Amino acid sequence: MAQNKCDTEAESAQSKIIREFSVNPPSKHDQAAYLAWSQNLNAALATVGKRHEECIRANRPAISPAEASKMDACLAAVRRRGDELANRYRGRALTFQEQTTQRAEEQTLQDEYMACSRRTNR
Repeated sequence: MAQNKCDTEAESAQSKIIREFSVNPPSKHDQAAYLAWSQNLNAALATVGKRHEECIRANRPAISPAEASKMDACLAAVRRRGDELANRYRGRALTFQEQTTQRAEEQTLQDEYMACSRRTNR
């Protein structure tokens, strides 16, 4: 519900800003005025985006201690495997096949790290 509230507020603020800036835009032939106008428009829209992100963060439920320790253990295991991977290939020139294997393993570790980092309550 809070997500929808945050989205609704952001959309209405964005529409209001666009309406206000569209009332009297400068001529595109006056580059200095148009540049200043567009920078102000983009800054206002960026502010709305930041407020939207803050609203979403503020309304997200806190992570439980059990969830946090589970996530920390998962991340530690992935980091440990990453260190093992780095040590395995450290200190020598790698063949093409070894480089390919290393990249594939690194990608798998990155995917696992992201899976550990994802919040279960989303």
